[in-house]
Amino acid sequence: MKFSAFDLSPLILDAIEVCGYQQLTQVQSKVIPVAITGCDLMACAETGTGKTAAFALPLLQKLLDESIDKSALRGLILTPTRELAIQVAENISRYSQFTSLKTLAVYGGANMNPQRKALNAGVDILVATPGRLFDFIGQHGLDLSSVTSLVIDEADRMLDMGFVRDIERVKGLVARQHVTHFFSATYSDDVKCLAEKMLCEPTWINVATSKSASSVEQEVYLVDKRRKAELLSELVGRNNWQQVLVFASSKESAEHIQKELKLDGLKSAVFHGDKTQGARNRALEEFKNGALRVLVATDVAARGLDIHALPLVVNIELPFDVQDYIHRIGRTGRAGLTGHAISFVCPSDEKMLEEIESLIERKLPRIVVPGYEEGTPLPARYRDSAEAPNKKRVERRKGKPAGRKEQARRAKSTSDKSSYSSRRSKR
Repeated sequence: MKFSAFDLSPLILDAIEVCGYQQLTQVQSKVIPVAITGCDLMACAETGTGKTAAFALPLLQKLLDESIDKSALRGLILTPTRELAIQVAENISRYSQFTSLKTLAVYGGANMNPQRKALNAGVDILVATPGRLFDFIGQHGLDLSSVTSLVIDEADRMLDMGFVRDIERVKGLVARQHVTHFFSATYSDDVKCLAEKMLCEPTWINVATSKSASSVEQEVYLVDKRRKAELLSELVGRNNWQQVLVFASSKESAEHIQKELKLDGLKSAVFHGDKTQGARNRALEEFKNGALRVLVATDVAARGLDIHALPLVVNIELPFDVQDYIHRIGRTGRAGLTGHAISFVCPSDEKMLEEIESLIERKLPRIVVPGYEEGTPLPARYRDSAEAPNKKRVERRKGKPAGRKEQARRAKSTSDKSSYSSRRSKR
């Protein structure tokens, strides 16, 4: 089915053609005809299946058809992360490029003044993260009473991040007569419960074909925990991988892995919550344009990042939440393309791997690279670095010259003993 089958404005259809869209995805073919009717809906679909266009195109058509004050804010889209807010706003701007409709993204981690000026200049659709939205409401008196269309994107992630009350507050601030659309990558009981509470006689649409991305080839590499970064470097070099998104479980791990990659001469960067929005944007742009071969990220990148034709995702550490595995590997194999996902697993990861396999209802193939399996003797450079501190301590005991810190410690110790002896003699 083509987009022209729907009653969309020629201005929107022209923009879709410029974007290169031809055939509708499954979620688009199911959602768009329902959304155009103006009823509430709850849609569940795998990541990377075209959900943004599914809710954005009906929203744009609705705003073009409305005869109310067109200078007022009328569409509000809530997203859980900054990157997703930026991406959604960019896509909507592309879909509306031949209309007069204006879209703006507001999110934390960036200067508020440019966002405030753009908002004051007038926008039709606001894409926001909850925190920054309430900053504008509290500090600048943002009025949502003219909003007639509310979209909650990545509803499951919103719940995971504790944004339930924020969603409920927003629901109470928008126009009394409005439509609400929920979109989620997973269909948990919590998501269903929230949708039932907030939607009015909704249409339920579930086009998730499996519990993991069906277009992604998945496999496991069994590896010694101490050798994961080394194996990653070897695989990137040996296979000449040019664009690899690597997921680590913490900011500290991400920084450590990136340093190891740098030592091996691989152009890379880190992407996590402690980085400024500017630094994150630069790293992402350099990764997209090929200036970086590897982007090491925490789960802040597991949702919302749309990197065109990303070939490979590597879980150098498995996620703490089994659901995040699906979102991580969903960064590849998007929009009808195939992808590849690799997970590095050591013995301590086996329990989490079992949970992942139970969730996706399949056992993943295991691969062992000779020399990297558990129990294999460490290379000399690892042994030398591990033995270095012990060697220094032994040398000090044998009377070899101590370093400045050790000399200072000994001097202080001698001084303390002398002072103690002096106090005793005075008694």
